[in-house]
Amino acid sequence: HLHQLLPTEKREVECWTIDRDLCEVMGDTLYGLSRYPADDVDALLAGQMATAEGICALVEEGLRSWALQGKTETGPGKSKLSSDAQPQLVGAIFLSKMNPLQRQLGDRALKEDPLVRDDLRRALWSEGNAMQQCLGLYHRAVARLRRDDKDPTTLKVARKLAHLYNEEARAALLERSGGEKAEELLQQAQHWMVLSGDRSNAGRVLLNLSELHARRAENATDSGPFTEAQYHDFLRCAECCEEAAALSNGAVGRREGAFAHLRLAVHLSVRVPTQMTLGRRQPLAELADRHLGKALRLFDELKDEREVAVCHFYMADLALQEQSIPGAPPLSKARLTSAQRHAKRSAEYWERNGALEYAKDFISSHVRVARLLACQRSAQEAVLHLASIEKKLVELAKSPKADLSKIDEGLLKDSEMTTVVPSLRREMASICQAGIRQGEELDRLKVLYRQVLRNEKISDGPAGK
Repeated sequence: HLHQLLPTEKREVECWTIDRDLCEVMGDTLYGLSRYPADDVDALLAGQMATAEGICALVEEGLRSWALQGKTETGPGKSKLSSDAQPQLVGAIFLSKMNPLQRQLGDRALKEDPLVRDDLRRALWSEGNAMQQCLGLYHRAVARLRRDDKDPTTLKVARKLAHLYNEEARAALLERSGGEKAEELLQQAQHWMVLSGDRSNAGRVLLNLSELHARRAENATDSGPFTEAQYHDFLRCAECCEEAAALSNGAVGRREGAFAHLRLAVHLSVRVPTQMTLGRRQPLAELADRHLGKALRLFDELKDEREVAVCHFYMADLALQEQSIPGAPPLSKARLTSAQRHAKRSAEYWERNGALEYAKDFISSHVRVARLLACQRSAQEAVLHLASIEKKLVELAKSPKADLSKIDEGLLKDSEMTTVVPSLRREMASICQAGIRQGEELDRLKVLYRQVLRNEKISDGPAGK
């Protein structure tokens, strides 16, 4: 506290290093105290620990005991202390005589300090004052830090401050109503990590922040239309990932950014049949297509074939969602052809990696192909396409090389005449019903419908056979 007696200008110009080091030490001490469980404060502040005088007396006794114990060990038959240990013991003796509350210099001001006052000591834990004062001291220690500052000690304090904010943010995330507080803390952590030059961890904090935005948006999607506020939260999620990738030179954030765009696109896509626009201007289908395109490009750059196939699937599904809008005009041939190409590319990936192992994905992709064919008034072609996929799956399952442990239970069903795939049969029946209602190739569709319902082998011959 002696340097506080100096003029402000002199202290700031000539003594800032001392001030910084003092703030760091005090901050470290307060951080250690803040970790003490608040429920055990009564035990901590019992006895001599209840007053500042008592605490100083305990420290004095501890220093003297340590010094005297060291001296007694140098008697007859004891090994001598090292030359390094002797000055330490002498220093401990001198320190034991230096009561900070009785210096005859600024004693009154010291006793009024919030850290010394007996009536405020309990609030260090009960009200979280220890952590708040710790943060304040660290802020004061790094007040001179700028982006071009290379002083290692100041950078070290900045890193402490950053990790402390990150730790507090993680605790806030566990609270139900701690979203806004966590966001502010994560922003502070990211700021100080950037200033301290820890760009990699700054990127990881941004990923935590992006997940916070995504969680907030998803928590608001349970009911009602998709709002602009939710859209901006999802958008901020993607932007945080992109910023993280830029900070870390691509080490983190690229994959998460691709998933952020895919997640947003899926939320938009499933609402297309019931919600035309976002707000009053932006068509939901166009926004979904835009973010699917971004996700596809990013996953392609990462060479992640699996997620590329997922993007192709949702791009095909988006066309079907548009077609299911009440009163929507038929999609153009170009749009249907493009969507069909996406569905086929998705199906090709699952087939390459094991149609049986990824049967659900394989089937879902080909169901999209069939539905898109049906949209072009080709119900018969759609049913025959699914029949060919059913035949392929049955042949693979009956192959001697097939690993039956990887086949989902319920994928196949043995009937009296053949083995079928129930999920494909249901889809074929649905397509037949829709085609019959529209009056398409009635005779042929009725024959196919009967074969589907009876679990018979699907014949592509002419009607009546």
